This record gives sequence, structure tokens and C-alpha cells, in this order.
Amino acid sequence: LMVGFVVSAMNVSFGLKAGWGQGGSVLAAAVSIGLFSAMKPKIPFTQLEANVCQTVASAAGSMTMAAGLIGPIPALHLLGLRYSVWTMMTWGASVAFLGVFFAVPLRRHFLLESQLRFPSGTATAETIKSMFADARRAKSQVGTLIHAATFAAGTVVLTWCFPWVLRPPVFTTLGLASAARWGWGIRIDA
Repeated sequence: LMVGFVVSAMNVSFGLKAGWGQGGSVLAAAVSIGLFSAMKPKIPFTQLEANVCQTVASAAGSMTMAAGLIGPIPALHLLGLRYSVWTMMTWGASVAFLGVFFAVPLRRHFLLESQLRFPSGTATAETIKSMFADARRAKSQVGTLIHAATFAAGTVVLTWCFPWVLRPPVFTTLGLASAARWGWGIRIDA
């Protein structure tokens, strides 16, 4: 659930900046395998457990999109419509119920009868297989993720402390002040 919390928060942050979101299955699988390998439990963490962990985490991450927290709700907020926390929680619970209610018949049709392949599911399965096949490579991949997250966090803290870093005066420096007045610029964001 903690990995799901992180994936959900990541999805909201990314979704509000980029305008779309993603489930985070591959990220959740890599992070869960990294966490459990760091904790070194008595019973080894298996591929099936990694699959369950990424399923729960990506469900939590996808809930932010399904509940409208990335697109419709912020748009309605910009239009002046405000909703209470209880209204949002009721809406989210309703969407979650409908998702679970329709998951079984849709799974039967799309996965069992039609035998459709889903790219994100295939990519996640291959990630889990490769991380369990070569532990040294998996630790390297998780280390790269940790370094990237640390760099992103440092960039965010830097832009909070020095807001001008977020939007450096590149066009003004190059003598294109008129373009800068029209709103053109470069935005460095994490």
C-alpha cells in the first residue's frame, strides 16, 4: 500500500503538470522489488508477490485518473465549482466500486476470450522477470531510480528556495526581450 501511495502521489503531480497520467505498473514493480530486497525478509520475495504489489500500487495510481483528480475536478475548480472532501471521497468510492464491479466481466471478455495483449501489462511482466533473473542488474536499476528521485527532489527544493531558477531569463539574455514579454521562455521543472 505504501508503494501505491507513492505512485498515486506521483501520478497526481505528473498529471496536473502534463495533463495526463499513467498507472505506474513498471515503476511500482521496480520499487517493490527494491524495497523488499533492501528489507531482506526471512521468506524470499517472489515474482508472484511482486505482481500483487505492483497490481495494488498501480490500482491506487490509476484511481487518481479514474476519480477525475487529474483532469475534470481541477478543471471544474478553475470554473469556480468547489466540492467538499466528503463529496470527493464519495465520488472516489463510487468509481472504485464500479471499477471492481465491471472488472470481472471485462477481464473475462478481453483477456480470456479475446486473448488481447496489453502493452503495459506485458512490459511490467518482462520487468519483473528481468529483475528476478539478474539481481545485480536489478539493484543497479533501483539505484538509478533512487538517484533520479533524489535529483528531482533537489530540483524541487532548489526552485522553492530560488523561484527564478524555475524560469531563467534565457530569451532576455539572448536579446529577444519581445519574445520574453509574449511569454516565451524555458521552464526547468521536476
